[in-house]
Amino acid sequence: MEFKTWQYLLRYSLAKPRALRGFREAIKNQTLSRDKLQGVVRTKIKKLVSIAYKNVPWYRKVLDRHNLDYKKITIKEEFNKIPVLTREELANNFEQFISENIDKEELKISTTGGSTGKPLKIGMDPEVVREIPKWQMLSWWGLSPIDNMATLYRGVPMSGVKRIALKLIRWPQKILYMDATNISKNNIQKFIDEYDHVKPKLIHGYVGALDAIADYILQNNINLSPPEVIWSTASPITSIQENKISKAFKAPICDQYGCSEIYFIAAECPHKEGLHIFVDSVKVEILDDNNKPVPDGEYGKIVITNLNEYSFPLIRYENGDKGRLLTKKCSCGLSLPLMDKVKGRISDNIELPNGTVLSGEYLTTIFDNYTETVKQFQVIQHKSDNITIKVVLSGSYHENNNVVSNVRDKLEKRINNQVKLRFECVERIPKKGGKIQFIIKE
Repeated sequence: MEFKTWQYLLRYSLAKPRALRGFREAIKNQTLSRDKLQGVVRTKIKKLVSIAYKNVPWYRKVLDRHNLDYKKITIKEEFNKIPVLTREELANNFEQFISENIDKEELKISTTGGSTGKPLKIGMDPEVVREIPKWQMLSWWGLSPIDNMATLYRGVPMSGVKRIALKLIRWPQKILYMDATNISKNNIQKFIDEYDHVKPKLIHGYVGALDAIADYILQNNINLSPPEVIWSTASPITSIQENKISKAFKAPICDQYGCSEIYFIAAECPHKEGLHIFVDSVKVEILDDNNKPVPDGEYGKIVITNLNEYSFPLIRYENGDKGRLLTKKCSCGLSLPLMDKVKGRISDNIELPNGTVLSGEYLTTIFDNYTETVKQFQVIQHKSDNITIKVVLSGSYHENNNVVSNVRDKLEKRINNQVKLRFECVERIPKKGGKIQFIIKE
């Protein structure tokens, strides 16, 4: 580990004493054999379920109702008997998830609207070091937590005492900020004007914001000092976007997956053979509609368990995303298992009148063979069930009509005349909260 990383972690540990020890454990765990790593996970599950049963009303009630002995939950078959927790259950029973042995006033509350638009509150123990998986990920790419960086996400930097403390911990790091919800040509140009003063090694941002800046850079033939890596997050990244963003910044993309409930679930290493799951922090299951494990390599709903949160435990929580586990081992040598890129929300499927489903994982790849031609796209299903696909092309429709025709032909075979399919070439696709919404159902 680089000296400056040690310096940073030591300073960080003054605020959160568990930080340095937790990072050391994570680095050790990622190189353990699969069997030993599973042993670490089983131990964490045993501790989590025991604490949850003894201190958290919701889990005490659920385990008793289903005649589950918390002492046996380390056995996979017993763990799988714990009912899957839905977003609605969590939203309607917030108080029941708070541990009885903590001071509620000290619990940090995070609120998110999510893709459903319904507010959801999550409790977080302020002592838990949630940044450890991030530090792991950065180490894979040869970066330190205090390397200069540019950030493109929602909101503005914190102010007051917290910001001063953060600056002291991160010194001498320089950070270039841009609000991903306020993307305009003026703001992009301001970002570019300040970019080379910071010379970030890392660019971290929402996919939608990165996509907009990449467009601007390519359209205006702007050359920037390449960062070491671009860390994309907040929504699935398509092949079109990844190709464009990487070309604009002349740097590889690191796709990281997380959600408002658990920030860091999985991330890519430089080998880019899948996303490594931080299994010593979060357990990931892929289940079918009956909450049974899907066969290896198949898509299903993502169900997560936070292994480090005891004040507000989330055990077998269905976060609404779709994904799949990969059975191969990454050639980088890490023992952390792999998952594929997340293809979107469960609600992203489009259903046709005869019951045929056009899945989100299919729809987000329809232009993958035309990454140089198609800049953005969006699929809209109207109340009439008819479908409109908005496309932003790199040239005129006349120059690229064969691309639209090819995709139209493939889709029409699937649709089989059940609904009308219309393509609309547009100048841009509006973003919501700094993110592109690929699939909209009216």
